[in-house]
Amino acid sequence: MKVEFDKIPDESRIWIYQSNDDFTESDVDIINKKSDLFVDNWMAHNKELQASFKILNNRFLVIAVNEEFNPIGGCSIDYSLQLLKDISDTINKNLLDRLIVNYRMGSIIKSITLKDLKNNLKNGSISSETVIFNMTVSTKKELLNNFEIKLSSSWLSKFI
Repeated sequence: MKVEFDKIPDESRIWIYQSNDDFTESDVDIINKKSDLFVDNWMAHNKELQASFKILNNRFLVIAVNEEFNPIGGCSIDYSLQLLKDISDTINKNLLDRLIVNYRMGSIIKSITLKDLKNNLKNGSISSETVIFNMTVSTKKELLNNFEIKLSSSWLSKFI
C-alpha cells in the first residue's frame, strides 16, 4: 500500500540507492512509474506493506517501509533489489554501486569512487569539511537529520 513519503512515519526503515550522475527527465519518469507500481503492491508474508519512495536531489532513490504497520522480511527486501536492478538496467545507471561517494561542491553534487576519494584527500581537492551524502542512514528520521554530513563525521573519516 503506497503512502505519500511525507506521511510515512519518521521511524520507517529506509534504503537509499544512488547514481553517480543526475537523473534525466526520462529516468525520473521511469523511476516514478516502476517504483509507484512496486510500492503499491509490495508485500511481506502475504501481508500488505505500508511503503513509499522519493527521489532526492535528482540523484538518489529512497524507499521507505513502515514496519509498525507490517514487518518486512528478507524475501521482500530481495524483491526491492530486483526493482533496483530493473530500474538500473532500464535507465542504464548503476543504482547499486556502493563504492561511490556523492558529495557537495557548493550547489553541485559530484560523485567519486572510494579510491579516488583517498587521492583527492591527499591533494586537497576534498577535505574533512566536504559535505557528503550519508548512505548509512536507516530511518526516515535519520534521512531528514543526517543525510548530508561533513566527511569528518562519517564512516569515511578513516580515510582522512
